Amino acid sequence: MKEKSLHILLVEDDKYFRLGIKDILHKYGVILEADNVKDAKHLLKTQKIDLALIDIHLGEDPLGIEVLEYASRQEVPSIVLSSCDNDEITELAYDAGCEHFLVKRHFRKHLEPYIQNIIKNIQGSLLEDFFKRNFITQDSETIKQIRSLCEINLTGKTIFISGETGVGKSLIGRLLHSLNFDESAPFVHLNCSEIPENLLEAELFGAKKGSFTGCDKDRIGRLSQADGGILFLDEIATMSKNMQQKLLKAIDEKTFYPIGSPTVVKSNFTLISATCEDLFEKVSNNSFRKDLFFRINGINLDIRPLRERRNDIKLLVKHFLKTSPRKIVVKKEALESLMAYDWPGNIRELLKVVEVLTSSSKGVIKRVDLPANILSKNVDSEIEHSDSEENPLLTNAQKKFISKNGLKSYMRELEKVAVAMALKENNGKIAKSIKDLRISSSAFYRVMESLN
Repeated sequence: MKEKSLHILLVEDDKYFRLGIKDILHKYGVILEADNVKDAKHLLKTQKIDLALIDIHLGEDPLGIEVLEYASRQEVPSIVLSSCDNDEITELAYDAGCEHFLVKRHFRKHLEPYIQNIIKNIQGSLLEDFFKRNFITQDSETIKQIRSLCEINLTGKTIFISGETGVGKSLIGRLLHSLNFDESAPFVHLNCSEIPENLLEAELFGAKKGSFTGCDKDRIGRLSQADGGILFLDEIATMSKNMQQKLLKAIDEKTFYPIGSPTVVKSNFTLISATCEDLFEKVSNNSFRKDLFFRINGINLDIRPLRERRNDIKLLVKHFLKTSPRKIVVKKEALESLMAYDWPGNIRELLKVVEVLTSSSKGVIKRVDLPANILSKNVDSEIEHSDSEENPLLTNAQKKFISKNGLKSYMRELEKVAVAMALKENNGKIAKSIKDLRISSSAFYRVMESLN
């Protein structure tokens, strides 16, 4: 993160503790100080304050609550630093408007990431820009999940991102890096499926010169490179079980040995794992270690495929056309065909198709100008639609149910029936049921809860 010219109010009656805080925060801007409620309110009223750090107990009483309430009315974000271990006081602080309640004894280790996160929110529309420029979507559920993830301080935690190939998992990883780390902190990306098995260990952990054939110099592993930042392991499901075991140990201990080295290496990295495969199924068939799965499966995000958010297709086409140096016109019937296609390669596949269209000799794209695989899929859809008109999907009983209870109620009941049937057909195997239903694990468990 670049240095900021912020005005930070520090409300604390212990002058020595104030010195410790100022030692951390001086690089972010101007520090204004107050050791009582009156002075704190005066500064909040007369000065431009971007962030307030407030001690709950100013003297013997929890007078910091009053300052919190005043700061909230002034729309100034605040963080509480306190030695108090009282749940009632903590609840009062959150009710008064504080963003985070941190204990003093760990402030040197934990305060700065929270400060950085709030600064990001104060100083810009990083997420808004992300959804406009990088991850184009108007899908409310997807936006909600990403926003919720971005509100968490992820430093030192493990994050797991699932989703089909081409949905933008690495884009999410870079967003999380920009929200949680200084710009100088490393973001190390490794696609495990692209590295041969016999070289993956050296790639991850490093190696000493001469430790194996072809190793003609010392190699620094990706875990070492990620020290103080993020290690993004894409397609982690492709790892062998032997490599999984070694990775698990490194994640737990944050230490490891490069190949051929007797010296232990420490690396304090935050791990983001990603895969397009069904890890539930791989765990159930014993091709992925259960202990590693539970270790990386801490904070989860499942990105829905493009076929489940078809309205985004039109947005993405317009976005890709806008960024192209050559302008073309895509006719309505062609756009409708693009929206009807399932896009197994998701956003990456759509981008390639638009690039082909803008590179063609035609300036006006009609339906017949689309790639053959998209046209053939549309023909199949038209045949299915024709069949459905002769054999309606809804029976008279179902139509009556919808008329009486509403479509949403019918859809909820339909989900329950579908999940129950899938579980019965698969003898209770969850991973196989999720695969057959072609839904995310989070959607499956949501329906399961309603069944229970």
